[in-house]
Amino acid sequence: MGLFNRKAAPTPTVVAAGSEIDAAAKALANGDHTLANQLCDRAGPDRQRVAMAILGRSLDYTPQD
Repeated sequence: MGLFNRKAAPTPTVVAAGSEIDAAAKALANGDHTLANQLCDRAGPDRQRVAMAILGRSLDYTPQD
């Protein structure tokens, strides 16, 4: 392996757009988990990361007493 042998960094893939996570979070805060489930199923091996993003965002949309 040469000293100046550089490999191109892999380009990150977008698993879920921010607007999709927001929509799933709003629905989850209102009691509907179908959008969140669909988004997590589509994420494949990144489903845990997507689920945590949805849960974190849903706190902003949770109705306050």
